[in-house]
Amino acid sequence: MSLPRPSSLATGLIPLPTREQVLSSVPEGRADPFAPTIVSSTAMTSQVDPDAAAGPDFKLRGVVAVGAELRALVSLSKVSGTVCVGPRGRCPGDAAALLPIGWTVNSIDLDRGCLSLSISRESQRLCIA
Repeated sequence: MSLPRPSSLATGLIPLPTREQVLSSVPEGRADPFAPTIVSSTAMTSQVDPDAAAGPDFKLRGVVAVGAELRALVSLSKVSGTVCVGPRGRCPGDAAALLPIGWTVNSIDLDRGCLSLSISRESQRLCIA
């Protein structure tokens, strides 16, 4: 024999929203969280000297594997995004490159959390601190 449930009006309690109500009230995020933010490549090139070494404005924030592709999460001056192995760190499908001309991502080490890049043919290695 089950006990009758008191109605929420009788107890003075407000029923919690359903799962569907909660999900429908929250706006969905970006379809691809690793997609670069919209930045014009000419604005990026003018902000960073392509011959300068990766200075304090360039920070490695993390490394991730997206399927079989390795990506590094970086910030440079006032922009941030992902880079892949190759010239200017351009990932497949990126409209604009995050890194200036003359910068090349040589490798991304997922196990050690490191990024190896060349700036005007001078190699540098950065790791997550």
